[in-house]
Amino acid sequence: MRCIYCGTPLSSIDYCSGCGADVTILKRVVRISNLLYNEGLEKASVRDLSGAVSCLKRSLKFNKENIDARNLLGLVYYEIGEVVSALSEWVISKNIMPENNAANLYISRLQSNKNKLDVINQTIHKYNQALQYCRQGDDDMAVIQLKRVLTQNPNLIKGYHLLALVYLKQEEYEKARRLLKKASQIDATNTTTLRYLNEVEEATGVATNLGKKKYRRRVTPLDEREEKKFLGPVRYMSGNDTIIQPTTFRDSSSAATFLNILLGFVLGAALIWFLAIPSNTKKINQSANQQVTDANTKLAAESAKVDTLEEEIAGYQAQIDEATSTMEAAQSKADGYDQLLSAAAKFLSGDQNGAATELAGVEADSLEGNGKTLYDTIMTSVKSTIYESQYAEGATAYAQGDYSTAAEKLKQATETDDTQYDAWYYLSFAYYNLGDTENADKTFAQTIQKFPAQAQAANLSQYVSDQSVLTNTGTTDTGETQAETNADGTPAAETNADGTPVSETNADGTSVDGTQDGTQNW
Repeated sequence: MRCIYCGTPLSSIDYCSGCGADVTILKRVVRISNLLYNEGLEKASVRDLSGAVSCLKRSLKFNKENIDARNLLGLVYYEIGEVVSALSEWVISKNIMPENNAANLYISRLQSNKNKLDVINQTIHKYNQALQYCRQGDDDMAVIQLKRVLTQNPNLIKGYHLLALVYLKQEEYEKARRLLKKASQIDATNTTTLRYLNEVEEATGVATNLGKKKYRRRVTPLDEREEKKFLGPVRYMSGNDTIIQPTTFRDSSSAATFLNILLGFVLGAALIWFLAIPSNTKKINQSANQQVTDANTKLAAESAKVDTLEEEIAGYQAQIDEATSTMEAAQSKADGYDQLLSAAAKFLSGDQNGAATELAGVEADSLEGNGKTLYDTIMTSVKSTIYESQYAEGATAYAQGDYSTAAEKLKQATETDDTQYDAWYYLSFAYYNLGDTENADKTFAQTIQKFPAQAQAANLSQYVSDQSVLTNTGTTDTGETQAETNADGTPAAETNADGTPVSETNADGTSVDGTQDGTQNW
């Protein structure tokens, strides 16, 4: 023992001879560490390995340089199958005391057997895989993996515990009992083992005897005769003396010898037939079954890996789609702001038509804050210009018989300015001429509701195929028609200021050229 301050070897006195420091507490800590080490050694000697681990860990808490305690802890870890923990303790011990340390021997022996290290790595991997199977609810695969782990590392206490827990879940209590008895032979007082055994006993109502049973065969009189005949000298008591009676010996004839040899050949052949051949067949079948099991295990693992990769790909694709959608929305928003700025520039330069054209392509819903305010300001100023452009395109398309384009442009015109009767009038007849009865009835009803006087003059209600639309919108029609002038006071056959034709109907509801279907000829 050395002083923690100056490193001077300590004597029996309570002061350091080198620096004069009081080392009473240091000596007491070392004594406690040694006491716990001795207690752990006693527990390990009676295979109370979990208790030994607890004592040795406490010993190292008091004195981390207790080489004996650390080496013994590594041995206990190795005994319960936790080779990695054992190797860690030995490496730490070697670093603390490089020379004359038993840990060097333990490490060299373990590292000299590379196959052993490979098996240990495989068992650790398989145990972790079995634990993952248990968490996923795949108990059958977990049982297969744990059986292979215990075959390669029969001292792994955690493997016995996990496999017994799976059996308890499957209510195979006897299998769990056998595994826990094996675990108790490795670590006699492990609390987890005893707790699981208690669960088995409560479920089955049968106590578990962890001691070794010695079975004694009951000897019958016939057995005694057989023993006297075949099992050598006979022993019996006469008072306090033991009398040994030797067996009788009679020389056999040559015929008997030949018969005995023949019987030996027959018995040998029978043993080969009934024992060796079935054993070989069983081994072959077991090997084939093991190969099938290994193949199924590998296939299941690969399938699980493929499913995981597919889920990851789907997740990445969803992220890509979301990012693409976000980027497109941002790009659309940016384009909208660019068009808004272009419209503002043209508006400031006095180009009302150009500003209206740019503003028509802006998505107003995508604008926020000052951008929305600027849009509303410019729209208020160029609203009439946009309306006239849209109305002119719609009316021109209507005059050319392109009712689809007319409906699209006139719809835009009504959305830009819904107070203009002409746009609603031509939009209604565009739908009517397209045969779109639903939109036509809806638009006629809206026109009648918004412009009752002009609609009554043009007798628009006669073109509504479903009169319930008029009732739902609350519109009425007196049935009187006037066809002298349009809503703006121009003659029915004249054109508007932008050069588009103005509709005209007669008193009987026919157009000026005599048509009855409400279509306009130009």
